Amino acid sequence: MNIIPLNEDWLAPMCELWNQELGDDFPMREQLMRQNTFQDENVYLEGSKLAVEDGSLLGFVIAKKWQEQQREMHLGDGGGWIQAILVRSDARGKGIGSRLLEQAEQALKDAGAELAYIGRDPWHYIPGIPKAFPEAKAWLERRGYEVLYEVFDLVNQTGAGDAARQEYVEGAHSRLLEEKDREEMLRFFKRCFPGRWYYEAQCYWERGGKGREFLGLFLGEEMIGFCRVNDGESPLIAQNTYWAPLFDGPLGGIGPLGVDNRFRGKGYGLAIVKDGVAELASRGVKNLVIDWTELVDFYAKMGFTVWKGYDLAKKTLK
Repeated sequence: MNIIPLNEDWLAPMCELWNQELGDDFPMREQLMRQNTFQDENVYLEGSKLAVEDGSLLGFVIAKKWQEQQREMHLGDGGGWIQAILVRSDARGKGIGSRLLEQAEQALKDAGAELAYIGRDPWHYIPGIPKAFPEAKAWLERRGYEVLYEVFDLVNQTGAGDAARQEYVEGAHSRLLEEKDREEMLRFFKRCFPGRWYYEAQCYWERGGKGREFLGLFLGEEMIGFCRVNDGESPLIAQNTYWAPLFDGPLGGIGPLGVDNRFRGKGYGLAIVKDGVAELASRGVKNLVIDWTELVDFYAKMGFTVWKGYDLAKKTLK
């Protein structure tokens, strides 16, 4: 067996291995792996490896560290990420996964990372260790990973959203963004959500967004809140539509959402989510997912239930 650098020539075998092992829960598309791994400049090639034997892929690890130094934000809090680590079932128990993980962690440490997170990377697949794979959690805990807290993906397949648009107090109103709103939208994110959400907003426009994936909440001309609404027509595969192949019909994604803290406590958050559901319903989308949230009770008010769970986890690199 040889451990070789990550290379996009192996995209198809990587997807095949992923789907063989994980596809019933997390069906991978080549377009998604290309977008989230091979087109993400934060992939750290020194720590991203393939385990190969006789031309066959046995496993892989993908490591990331923040490398977009030209941007205003810096994600990761001084740590790096293990985007994914996977070994073929019939090749497990031979130390391959341990070797891959050790090489990834050492590369991150050598690059100055003090922590390694499981998932939650920019352009992530998962926010943590999937609860569907308790053996993976045990394996990582034996290798020094500490579970922090739980997050969930939620689902609503009832198609029972209220199609009526919401009334907002104090003169606020919501509408889909247009290209002319780009500067105001980015000002809002920089002011109110200057980290990951601001980064994702920048990437949205840079990669072909036109505005239709964001409901903006406005007071006059000022944007004071938002709810993201994704579907199969979006220019990017968004987080809450990653696993669309699991659904019979079109899948829509709700969120993230946020309101300027100067205007909280007025019911705007719940109202704009309802508007988001109504917007997707108007596009004929009845299957809805909200990803990576702790707000199970909040979204239950709109009929969302827990679909997938994850344990956020990190390791101190010593």
